[in-house]
Amino acid sequence: MTFNYIIEKVYNKRFLRIALHVLFWVLLFTVKFYLTIISFNVYKSLPFERVAMINFSSTFFIALFYYVLFYLLIPAKRLTKKYLPPLYLSILLLYILYIFFDSYFEINIIQSCKECLVSLHRDNLSYYNFLNTDISNIFLKKLSSLGPAILLLFVLCIPFCIKLMLQLFRNELKAIQLAKDNLQLEFNFLKAQINPHFLFNTMNNIYGLILQGDNKRSAALVARLSELLRYILYESDHQTMSIVKEIKLVNDYIELEKARLNDTTVSFKVNNDKTINELAPLLLMPLIENAFKYAASRPGSFIKISLDIINSNLLFNIENSIDENRLFNNSGGIGLANFKKRLELYYAGKYKYETRASAATYNVNVNIQAL
Repeated sequence: MTFNYIIEKVYNKRFLRIALHVLFWVLLFTVKFYLTIISFNVYKSLPFERVAMINFSSTFFIALFYYVLFYLLIPAKRLTKKYLPPLYLSILLLYILYIFFDSYFEINIIQSCKECLVSLHRDNLSYYNFLNTDISNIFLKKLSSLGPAILLLFVLCIPFCIKLMLQLFRNELKAIQLAKDNLQLEFNFLKAQINPHFLFNTMNNIYGLILQGDNKRSAALVARLSELLRYILYESDHQTMSIVKEIKLVNDYIELEKARLNDTTVSFKVNNDKTINELAPLLLMPLIENAFKYAASRPGSFIKISLDIINSNLLFNIENSIDENRLFNNSGGIGLANFKKRLELYYAGKYKYETRASAATYNVNVNIQAL
């Protein structure tokens, strides 16, 4: 179970979110109550249940302040210069109301307890006299002091920071998911674009072999074409696929293209120590398609492909001669652009991609490390 899964689970389940919020405020109440009991303060000599009531009241109004501020006021006000003055006034009014109600309930909890008054009169006469003044005097003194403001700032920083970090984390996850979704759309578009074009050329090649009477080879190519299309259309939608299937796909594709380039020497060498089991599906295909696209069908032209899997590193190399009659685009089209994006998405920081071009040849090296 990953941290990403837990975060999404919490945000998608309202009950879990409420439970975690309640848990936080229960923990805050417990800490406040414990500190009141063990520290030297005006409430230390009060009865146990009155201390609990005072801390519960204080925690309740802090929680109320938090939810009104971060779930009602701030979301309702757009953070622009136009809305900042009303927001500041709303926060000030909320702060005043917080001090008033917190003071009012504290006074009533203590004054409704005779034992509390006796204890305060005995142990803390100044605070006893303070509580017995007019409530407006108590309110104004608390409002003019920095105590409540510092308490709110300190306590509310904790849930606010947690909320902010989780929101930033979720935004990052959404951005990553959006990038994946966009890339998947491009990938699907690329497959839809390649399949008809590739199918048309391959069927023409097979048709030519049938006319020549080469039934055995044409039947073998039909079988390879069927396997390749089944893999592309139905099996390549997973995030990773078996490296063995990917190698077979390349073999099938090469054999189908060789029927078109009769005079081109094509080689595909594989060295697999089986330290890699999976690879992003169809990842290497744009490079291979590019090589066949620009290679000339004439004596002396070549396409050399090698795939080495050694100690969990994948080394892929293609070198091909270039048809000088075709306009070569070193930057590549949508296929190579998609290839680069998928490399960065699935293997960020773990790959090297290099190309070298001359007047007659083009070379591609891909090294994906520690898969």
